[in-house]
Amino acid sequence: MATNTFTEEHELLRVSFRQFIEKEITPYVEEWEKNKICDRNTFRKMGEQGFFGVSFPTKYGGSGMDLWSAVVVTEELSHANISGLSMSFFAHTYLPLPLINALGTEEQKQNYLVPALAGQKIAALGITEPAAGSDVGGIKTTAKDMGDHYLVNGSKMFITNGTMANFIVLAVRTGEGHNLSLLLFDTVTPGFSAIPVHNKLGMHSSDTGQLFFENCKVPKSALIGKENAGFYYIMNNFQEERLIAAINGTATADWAMKKAKQYMKEREAFGKPISNFQVLRHKLAQMAIAVEACRSFSYRAVSEFIEKGNEASLTISMAKAFVGQESFKIIDEALQIHGGWGYMEDYGVARALRDMRLLSVGAGTTEIMHEIISKLIIDDVQYKRKLVNVR
Repeated sequence: MATNTFTEEHELLRVSFRQFIEKEITPYVEEWEKNKICDRNTFRKMGEQGFFGVSFPTKYGGSGMDLWSAVVVTEELSHANISGLSMSFFAHTYLPLPLINALGTEEQKQNYLVPALAGQKIAALGITEPAAGSDVGGIKTTAKDMGDHYLVNGSKMFITNGTMANFIVLAVRTGEGHNLSLLLFDTVTPGFSAIPVHNKLGMHSSDTGQLFFENCKVPKSALIGKENAGFYYIMNNFQEERLIAAINGTATADWAMKKAKQYMKEREAFGKPISNFQVLRHKLAQMAIAVEACRSFSYRAVSEFIEKGNEASLTISMAKAFVGQESFKIIDEALQIHGGWGYMEDYGVARALRDMRLLSVGAGTTEIMHEIISKLIIDDVQYKRKLVNVR
């Protein structure tokens, strides 16, 4: 990896996006979190400013920058400490849209990718089901070939942007075994319904839905890529999702560590700042080391993905597993340093702790990451990625 990963263009993007966050997001964080609001209007503003499309082609309304621009956007959103809304942004941009960009027809790109990057339509990725999470091959939602259309029946669970999406990149079963396909599904389709998923531990400002499909007619033109190739498309797409997750966890842990440092300087005990106590200074030192380890691992994974595509799956899986565990530990230590105030909502550390608990569950659990890693190490081969690298 280059010594200086970020160019002047990246840093200009960082400044611009940071100013956007300070004006359009930060003043409303507490309100959105308290009322569990995923603000649709902010999607529109993000799109108008071009922040959804930083790493997408200019032909479709993007900025044509590299993947490091997505890292910049992810880091700055993470520092705003509103992971719920950030998750909805990431689920809109980096889950369904790379699939359309890589596999979609020109008509599909114009009708879905372009308005999604502009913030005019909100996207979701529909994979997880009540009985199929990390086991993508266990998907039961079906798309029956009716000649001139598919007839979709089934349900999805824990879908980010599920109740507010204008369209869903939907994983459906079109055959036995791993014969899955991806469809562009408009949520105005008759027979579709969605209900919000409540009582989440964290991510309160993210829209999470359960989706239902009852004899939904979907035109054949909605097929993304090739029929029965969806399983491999999904496996490919997981790599970028896991990269973004690792960057998000690292940046949030960095934010929490810096909050702890500031609190140590301001808080006094026994007549002096608590930063004077060696036990806390050493705790902060360990947190800083762990943050840098997470950052180095995540940045290396991004570099390998840019260079090798899905052949970087070993490093990406390792980074996802490592950051998922370490970031939570760092934030937990930040809460400990804040003492009783850390347990309250006032300093934001409690929210970060709740939100980041999802990191070792979403986009493939840590246990699934360990299974992938162990297979790659034991077999000493990379997964056979079929048809296309999704990016």
